[in-house]
Amino acid sequence: MENIDKPRLRTDYVTQEVTPEWLKSIRKPPRYINFIPELCILCEGCVDICPWYCIFMLTPDIVSESGSDEIARDMHDNDILFVIDDDACTRCNLCVERCPTGALVMGRLELQKGGGARALGTVAGEQKAE
Repeated sequence: MENIDKPRLRTDYVTQEVTPEWLKSIRKPPRYINFIPELCILCEGCVDICPWYCIFMLTPDIVSESGSDEIARDMHDNDILFVIDDDACTRCNLCVERCPTGALVMGRLELQKGGGARALGTVAGEQKAE
């Protein structure tokens, strides 16, 4: 596997507190975050930068404990399940900008084979960047 440079971390983000009323008033664009598992290096930059805490990387144990036996059966011991909670995601695009490999892309919602798999995918543990 080729070495990939570490992501360039930005320091120019401005953090501001928002009210729940404001959050309810915003309208989500008809775009969604698409995930390409083959490009993910499990750096967790997207998890770290998400202001809404809606991106999760789950181990097979956690998936199994949640009652998702079908998904857990398809996972190997060192795999990670990548999940974005579409209900919590505001499509702010920070995770897409932060991803060093292009595994996350903003796209329009299109009918796909597998339904809601656009923000869900299993990543092989050996893809993890050192």
